[in-house]
Amino acid sequence: MKLFVLDVGNTHSKYGLWEDGKIKYSEECDTISLADLELPDNIPVAAATVVPKAKKQLKRKDIFWVEHDVVTGIDLSLVNAAQLGTDRIANLAALACNAQLPAIIIDCGTAVTVEVLDENKVFRGGHIAPGRFLQRKALADYTAQLPFLPVNQTRAKTFGLNTEDAIMLGTDIGLIGAVREFIADTKRELGINSCQVYVTGGDSNILMENINGLIPVSTDFTLLGIAAIWVLNNC
Repeated sequence: MKLFVLDVGNTHSKYGLWEDGKIKYSEECDTISLADLELPDNIPVAAATVVPKAKKQLKRKDIFWVEHDVVTGIDLSLVNAAQLGTDRIANLAALACNAQLPAIIIDCGTAVTVEVLDENKVFRGGHIAPGRFLQRKALADYTAQLPFLPVNQTRAKTFGLNTEDAIMLGTDIGLIGAVREFIADTKRELGINSCQVYVTGGDSNILMENINGLIPVSTDFTLLGIAAIWVLNNC
């Protein structure tokens, strides 16, 4: 069984071929150029998007879209599912299929999203925060003199003795501290001392280097969730 899977993000979109439970290959493109993406015409296509207008940009009209009201394999009854981003729904579906529950998935893209499933596959809520890129862009866009610093693995050379290093420290340490508190807050909410915490996305490396116990998962994690939901609805 083959399926073309697509995850449309705010900045980047990821796509690939899912076959018999695994992602055989995956690639990325800028979401702004999504209309140029060639979709295969000989296999089904399943997609999730946080950019509603993306649905109008794609050439195929028979795409299966992940939505809150399709079969997901998870219990969304505690939340207003209509307001839940479909990328988060896909991450939850992947978590339900691949993790020892209860578990947390942290996805570090333009936004940092945190979702938690309890042992009964009930979505118990989560967190949304700006990622490093968005934090740095906001500083540049809404102040008169602060520059925009691209997000990479460059470390501050001093303890904030110049503007650039101060921005790096503020956004990097701010993300690390926020995620630590997200995890602690989730454990308090569930009334547990420990659980599996999975991490994926562009900023996952900085978190792995600074927070003990995180479990890295493939950057294809959301694609796996999209495929899992498609299978539940079509097989």
